[in-house]
Amino acid sequence: MPDRTTVTNRLALALAGTALLACAASGARWGEALALPAALRHLERAGPALVASASLLGMAAGLGLLVMQLPRRAPRRLRLATPGCALDGRAVRRAVREACSTVPGVVRVRCRLTRRGRDLDLSLTLRIVCGTDPGDVLTRVSTAVLPPVEALLAPRRLHTRIDLRVRRPRAHRVA
Repeated sequence: MPDRTTVTNRLALALAGTALLACAASGARWGEALALPAALRHLERAGPALVASASLLGMAAGLGLLVMQLPRRAPRRLRLATPGCALDGRAVRRAVREACSTVPGVVRVRCRLTRRGRDLDLSLTLRIVCGTDPGDVLTRVSTAVLPPVEALLAPRRLHTRIDLRVRRPRAHRVA
């Protein structure tokens, strides 16, 4: 199922393409007179208020699309499947960080939890020691760390993005 922002972006592109196509079609000849000069004469008679309101409406629509693209922080209190139960979002992040730090080879963990509608996005940045197998780290995180968190946040879907970075050994300086 496409994401809501993807649908909104495609709808905005379709509307912009339709408007451009209509402008291009208006430049064609219709009968004896050209449609574009006739439309410009009509706009001159309507005054600057119509052009200003149309441009303000377009800017507001563009700003609305931009605001919809920004990720929102996860709510501080996450409702659980059991009625009346809630969980602190900071506790979820802390638990994920601590569970990821127990994976062999992981040196540092960053965790970010944001929401997109009813779904939650979990972004993990794992810094691993040089020489550690990244596939092994990903397997351990996806099989041991993430399933309990997904089960805990059951009514919501959890989308996870894992970024692995390798900690390179530093060169030793001779003084």
